[in-house]
Amino acid sequence: MTKKDISNLHAIHPWHERYISLTADLSPLEVLQEHRHPFDAKELEALGALTYAPGKWTIREILQHLVDTERILGYRALCIARGEQVPLPDYDEAAYGQSIGVANRPITALLAEFDLVRQSNLLLFQSFDEAMLKQVGTAAEKRVSVLAIAYILAGHPLHHLALVRERYLPLRQPVALVVNAPAYLRYFEALNKQWIVKDFVLEPEDIYVLENPQEAIVDRGGVILYAVEQDEVVGTVALQPQGEDWEMIKMAVAENRRRRGIGQFLIRSAIAQAQSMGIERLILHSNSISNAQAVSLYRKLGFTEVPLGKVPYERANLKMEINI
Repeated sequence: MTKKDISNLHAIHPWHERYISLTADLSPLEVLQEHRHPFDAKELEALGALTYAPGKWTIREILQHLVDTERILGYRALCIARGEQVPLPDYDEAAYGQSIGVANRPITALLAEFDLVRQSNLLLFQSFDEAMLKQVGTAAEKRVSVLAIAYILAGHPLHHLALVRERYLPLRQPVALVVNAPAYLRYFEALNKQWIVKDFVLEPEDIYVLENPQEAIVDRGGVILYAVEQDEVVGTVALQPQGEDWEMIKMAVAENRRRRGIGQFLIRSAIAQAQSMGIERLILHSNSISNAQAVSLYRKLGFTEVPLGKVPYERANLKMEINI
């Protein structure tokens, strides 16, 4: 049996057809195997937290949605194959999406999870005989057969792959990470002064660190990271030793480059750099009101709030840390 046989079992709902139509005309097992690895991890990793419009999912959120849907469709196939006639419920993908906490999960881990669930569904469909594939039930208020679910399973990731290629990949701009480049020190000063004076005043510690970054950071064993796009420095962040602690300081992104995932790229890079240096914990200070968007990003990437204690800046009303 192939997808050509579905219409002999029931009318194909338009919602299902948009997935089924994307698949090859193979047997259920063959089609699930054929479309098992639709995504390229490196290609997705390059997208970071980019979205093509406000409120749209990031790549990581899309991948978690694919994992969730793969599980749900597999469960529907199992129930209907066993003769279940009670209508199976729908699920609110938008509500599920609000509960997805994947900002800190590697792309490779999400793809591996998807593949494991797909392997489970392959074994499930391998256990179905022709009579089971022909079973028809109701799910999400739509009549659907076990046979049709195989092609919906195969086509659902292909649908999102097309969206990624059409709407996400064009957003890519190659952003390179540069570490401790003396020629870029002036950008470290300029980008940070730009955001500080917008909402606050430059404090003595700001002036010392920004005007003497080599002495204040690099000569003490710290590092300054730069996000460079087409030979232009578009963001910076630094790791500075503070007694027994290491602090992530002076994270800045050029105003005309914001909302493109560069801030997240810098934070992830700083965490990775700290890990490579054997640092076990990073702290940071911020302002929960004026820097609310940055604080939200810190939380998404694993930083948690801790008691404020002594602060290096008057504007700081929040201290966070992450164990690496």
